[in-house]
Amino acid sequence: MEFLRLSIQTTPALLGIESPRGKLDIQSPRGQLEISSPKADVQISQPRGELTIDSSAAYSAYGKGGVLETADRIANQMKQRVVENIGKIAQEGGRMAQISNPASAVAEIAANALSPKETLQAAGPAGLFNVKVNYTPHDAEINTTANPAQITYHVNKPEIQYTPQKAEIYVRQMNSIHISVSQYDWFA
Repeated sequence: MEFLRLSIQTTPALLGIESPRGKLDIQSPRGQLEISSPKADVQISQPRGELTIDSSAAYSAYGKGGVLETADRIANQMKQRVVENIGKIAQEGGRMAQISNPASAVAEIAANALSPKETLQAAGPAGLFNVKVNYTPHDAEINTTANPAQITYHVNKPEIQYTPQKAEIYVRQMNSIHISVSQYDWFA
């Protein structure tokens, strides 16, 4: 008996795909930064200084001081005059005791007694610094209030564009079926 042998050979189809990369375009614009710095608040106040003028020594030099001051000045002068007069009397007594002196001591003493007398001074001493001026300044008061800086940042979104490329699809190998029939010897 004769046998037939059936052979089927196939080749698969091979597809080729080429897909180039797409183009990616990314742009990131800079953000916008806004900074404003308001001026600080400054308040300055200057209290008035204190001015004192003491002209009491000047008034005293003109003889226009107070009653107690003038009386005290005259009393001090009187004490000095009393001391001077006691000394003068002692000197005159000593002169009169000199009998050997040919000059007339009594006549000289009488002549000096008739000379004009010194007057008492009611005015005080005059000077360049009789008027005293004193000025006391006060410190300036400065109050500062700082205003914080204002910072604002605006973010700009990135701009992204993607352009895909066309894929190329092609057949690298065609598929095929090959069928053949041959005789087959089962016992060979």
